[in-house]
Amino acid sequence: SSIYSEDSPHVSGAKGVFILAVRDDLDIATAENGDYSTLRTNEEGRLKVSTKPALYPDVVGDITAIQSTIGTPVAGGTVIANVERASNVVMFCTPNPSFSAINCTFEASVQSTDENWFTIQAVRTNANTIETTTGNLSAAPAYAWEMSVNAYARVRVRCTARTSGTQSWRIKLGTYATEPIPASQVTTAQPISGSVTANSGTNGMSAFADSVANLGIGATFTGTSRDGGATQSFARFTARAFANQAGTFRIEQSANNTDWRRATPDTALAENEVKELTVFATSRYHRVVYVNGAIAQTIFIINSAYLRI
Repeated sequence: SSIYSEDSPHVSGAKGVFILAVRDDLDIATAENGDYSTLRTNEEGRLKVSTKPALYPDVVGDITAIQSTIGTPVAGGTVIANVERASNVVMFCTPNPSFSAINCTFEASVQSTDENWFTIQAVRTNANTIETTTGNLSAAPAYAWEMSVNAYARVRVRCTARTSGTQSWRIKLGTYATEPIPASQVTTAQPISGSVTANSGTNGMSAFADSVANLGIGATFTGTSRDGGATQSFARFTARAFANQAGTFRIEQSANNTDWRRATPDTALAENEVKELTVFATSRYHRVVYVNGAIAQTIFIINSAYLRI
């Protein structure tokens, strides 16, 4: 009565077989590929499914010898962790036992065999510091190292220098999907290479006092030609005028300082009015032109400026 055919519908009172699962702390395969297997749980009794990453035991090991090259393994020269199912790891040098002047390099491999290792970056847990080696240590530091291992098969610490003693390591595997650990930048001055052409000066603009001389009836003032430079470092040219009598003014531009063209139309300025005109500096040379109206001025001020990029 507990055996049912495929697609049998459930009916009230139906009986079934109680299913047991196997606790598997180490996540070791219990069947060959293609064979029937068992449901497995972690040490908390949770079924191991994709909704909760597996919990892996820490990898521990000792450094007792030098392996100065990446070639043939040396006993006690490395501590290795398989990280094919990890996203990041924390490596911690434990306080005991004692050791003297041991230096290790952080390395990774995309293969499951002991070959083709390469150096990787690790970030200190207590500082904005990136390292590829531990540096010479004669005692456990007050920090650990964290590193991204998303696309690696294995990571290790490899001893490149040792005076004496045993250096013990613990590697913690993190299995939750995370962003790569940022390559934190140093907080001191940054090195800069290459060249920079400094042509914009120290100020935000170059200003000119064109005139304060009063104009008579119908008189015209033509301002001094202003040179923006062969290498243009200005974005705009502007002119501002004030007079106690009505008139018009405009901005003119030239590519050769000889042939001048209007950059703006003639703009009316009422008596006792302040008005400003601005154009993009698309030519090298610029100037202002003011034409007074039917009454002689007793107050007149006109200025111009190049504005920096």
